[in-house]
Amino acid sequence: MMEKDYTFYPTETESPKFLSSAQIEHFNQHGFISPLPGFTEEEIHKQRHYFDKLLQQLSDVPEKGDAHFSGDDKRDSIQYSLNCYHTKLRGIWETMYAEPLLLGVRDLLGDGLVAWATHYFCKLPGDGKAVSFHQDASYWGLTPAKTVTVWLALDDTDEENGAMQFLPGSHKAGHIPWKESSEESVLNQQIEDISVFEKPFSNNLKAGEFSLHSSLLVHGSPKNKSSRRRCGLTIRYAPQDVVPLSSNYSKMSYYVSGNITAPHWQDNSPPSKYFL
Repeated sequence: MMEKDYTFYPTETESPKFLSSAQIEHFNQHGFISPLPGFTEEEIHKQRHYFDKLLQQLSDVPEKGDAHFSGDDKRDSIQYSLNCYHTKLRGIWETMYAEPLLLGVRDLLGDGLVAWATHYFCKLPGDGKAVSFHQDASYWGLTPAKTVTVWLALDDTDEENGAMQFLPGSHKAGHIPWKESSEESVLNQQIEDISVFEKPFSNNLKAGEFSLHSSLLVHGSPKNKSSRRRCGLTIRYAPQDVVPLSSNYSKMSYYVSGNITAPHWQDNSPPSKYFL
């Protein structure tokens, strides 16, 4: 089986159309860019209203969510269970093609892009679950580790309601050792020692703004101890030279930009329904 490549490959875009040269340099040096302008107030209101309806459906029938993030895994709850539902729900599928998001990702990865995963991370007021510091690439059977994640804020997010935290520069450390996380964490991996990295950067965003981060960047988020919800939609984009080590990834992939000629991805049929 092919070994996973955890090397960070710096972006060398000569003529960016959305990001500035300084922002691209920041991505290369620190592993992320934030904040970026995404959706208008009206557009993000529609996005939030759409998610609210989905959350209500899950509240009525929890079995409609991903079992790993709801009933079968008791560390998680329904608000985390819409994982990779871009294959089932057209509203999420459409968001993957939003031009502001694609403009930013193209400037980092080039034009031939595949979107292969999505996940709503919704921390309700008083949510007792944290997301332990981790590397996305450690979970995924993809090589090399070039996936870039869009984190689109549906709600205002800050330190008080559990904003995501980045460890600047950690994306250049390769694959970092981890241990099993506690039952109070949404995910099951936790980086063993973060003291060797820079002070965490709080990814504060206004609703409609988004951030970009490397799959190698160490990140996490604390519990939401506030009275305000904190919801964001993650979308995972990869250049076509990234190779999936399992067909599970290509079964969820869509061609979102450019001419894709790589044989290891596929442009799946879009979903037709908007709700569960």
